[in-house]
Amino acid sequence: MSRSAPFHVGLRALACALPLLIVGCAQQPKAPEPSAAPFRISYTVGPCYGTCPVYQVAVQADGFTYFNGERHTVVEGPRQRKNETDAFQTVLDQLAQWQPAMGVTQETQDCEPRATDLPQYAVIWTNQSGDKAVLEHDTGCHSDSARELTAALKGLDGLLGVDAWVRETP
Repeated sequence: MSRSAPFHVGLRALACALPLLIVGCAQQPKAPEPSAAPFRISYTVGPCYGTCPVYQVAVQADGFTYFNGERHTVVEGPRQRKNETDAFQTVLDQLAQWQPAMGVTQETQDCEPRATDLPQYAVIWTNQSGDKAVLEHDTGCHSDSARELTAALKGLDGLLGVDAWVRETP
């Protein structure tokens, strides 16, 4: 074997390994970062000093809506239904003006005059990273802006098709 034989073997090994090194060093595609936009909106309702319904509802970007009736509802326990995917976007749009920033819990502002025996809402927007924005609303708040929010929240049950699970329909 000549003195150049190890050199040729090393060169051949380098030639074979070079494509693997290049591919290995190439930038790998990054995993997509989770969106900051919510993919789930949930709300809880109740209780009050009477027979107000107490329940939770969650709607996801895929259109699935989940309901859990606790007490004073027509249906008790969990239920689910598939809505059109635009139901989530409609809820998102309807509540957009009241959504706090992710990571923030906000209570209803401007709450005078106030009745003390009406139900509370807690609305939670959740993104894919698990970050949450929380709005706590007292439906006993009767300022103009609070009444507007109460009306928007009360309209969600019909929009999501869970109203018949909450209360008797005439």
